[in-house]
Amino acid sequence: MKPLIIFMAWLLATLLPAAEAHAADAASSAQPQILLQAWQVQSHVEAGMTQERLQPLNQVRPGDVIEYEAHYVNGNAGAARGVQLTLPVPDGGLRYLPTPGSATPVHSASVDGVHFEAVPLRRAVRTPDGGLLIKDVPVSEYRFLRWNLGDLPAGAKRVVRARMQLPPVSVASRP
Repeated sequence: MKPLIIFMAWLLATLLPAAEAHAADAASSAQPQILLQAWQVQSHVEAGMTQERLQPLNQVRPGDVIEYEAHYVNGNAGAARGVQLTLPVPDGGLRYLPTPGSATPVHSASVDGVHFEAVPLRRAVRTPDGGLLIKDVPVSEYRFLRWNLGDLPAGAKRVVRARMQLPPVSVASRP
């Protein structure tokens, strides 16, 4: 039980303060409301089909998959324009898992929190002969995920989801 308490304290200290939303319309003065929830993804086989269930975080172990839900509420009296919701991916703690067919796909990502590009991220890599080759950035290097929520009327709510995996425990080999 102690590892779960430590994990939850780390999770709250790392993710919650860093989840943020921005609106292009700076005239609105009320802060958006953001609620971050986390669920453990459990898979099981039923009638030959793999089924998934979201369970409360009770006993999280290395290698487990966690699904985060970020709930955004426009608490302004007017519409919020150009809303973007950004969720950090802690370095050395969790690894982002792209979820094909997600109802809330990530629109852009960043490795530094400053420069966001459409996913999948790509970078130029110099080849041994001096040429340049464009390669996908491994998702394990993504540190920020961003969703473009567009314009939201007063009181509107949006939910985005992202899955991340706790790093597996590596067993050091003995000589």
